[in-house]
Amino acid sequence: MPAGQDAEDPTFGEVPLALDLSEDSAKDSLHILPLSSVPLVTRGLQDARLIKNSRFEGVVELFTDEQAGSGQVFPADLPRVFHFDQENRGDLPLIKNLATLPSYDVYSMRVELRRLGIDVEDVDDLRLSEDKVRALDPHMSAFTRPLVRAVFGPEEDKQRSVKDLVGLFAAPEAKEARENLSKLAGQLRMDITGIPKFLEDYGDVYLSLAYYQACLDASRPKLERFLKALAALKADRKLSKERGLMAACSQVETKIATTVSELGDILTMFRDRTTDMWDDMSQESFQRMENLIVDYQNKIGGALCVTTVKLSAWEEQFPRPDIGGPMRRADFLMSTMRPGLERLEPIQYHDKA
Repeated sequence: MPAGQDAEDPTFGEVPLALDLSEDSAKDSLHILPLSSVPLVTRGLQDARLIKNSRFEGVVELFTDEQAGSGQVFPADLPRVFHFDQENRGDLPLIKNLATLPSYDVYSMRVELRRLGIDVEDVDDLRLSEDKVRALDPHMSAFTRPLVRAVFGPEEDKQRSVKDLVGLFAAPEAKEARENLSKLAGQLRMDITGIPKFLEDYGDVYLSLAYYQACLDASRPKLERFLKALAALKADRKLSKERGLMAACSQVETKIATTVSELGDILTMFRDRTTDMWDDMSQESFQRMENLIVDYQNKIGGALCVTTVKLSAWEEQFPRPDIGGPMRRADFLMSTMRPGLERLEPIQYHDKA
């Protein structure tokens, strides 16, 4: 049955968390997967997207409009909207599988689609938009600074990106470019012809951490406001006697706050490990670090997606402290904030490097 509606209307659901119609915003999101990035046969589904609603259910959004809102269908109900036969019968199980994933960010999706045997290398929808990449420059600096200094020397203090380093190959001063890149090749103990691929891999793997850090930073002020709202709810003279509600308040508070703290710890760990890696940098040490980061992308993306969806849902429902009385907030906590939090598991770090 479609999200938020009865069986008579299979294509109309709740208003989504953020009614953003742009393709770039969808690509840059934790909770939206444009189905154009998945090899589907059903034409109407190719223009749709998978989203996580405020209850953290994976639903197919067939349309979204500022006036009409969002038309959502649960994957199990798609046969009521589309015809499936021998030609496109594989679309339904694929969408059902994808709907259960914990995050739709581009990095988690690459891991999951590869696991399903789907080629993702040339899928533009599984790359961050150019605007998002530029916005992540401040978060990338911690990871690019050691790389820049390896090329230009320890005294280098200029802010440069991985893209700048790739540009050295096209620099008019071929001699200068070769000398700078030879320094890096020597440190990595590889032939200079392998440097472009190394730079591409390095930029991509650390862009994922910069992206996750930016998402986490954006969630922290929302968490602070949510915790204040919870404290006020628990202090309400009438509601404080409701044991079930108080237990739910404590459960939601602990789950979300603990997850945000764990995410901060693991991203800090990766920054520290990267700094240490450059003390004895080699192709092998980077490969180990890359494998470790990729191994954690699903866990980090999933935890960030749940917390971001939940905190955004609360903010959109109660954008100011004076909106929504205690009873309305209590109902929303029980009906919307609590469901889906069982997906949050401890992010346990195991050193495989």
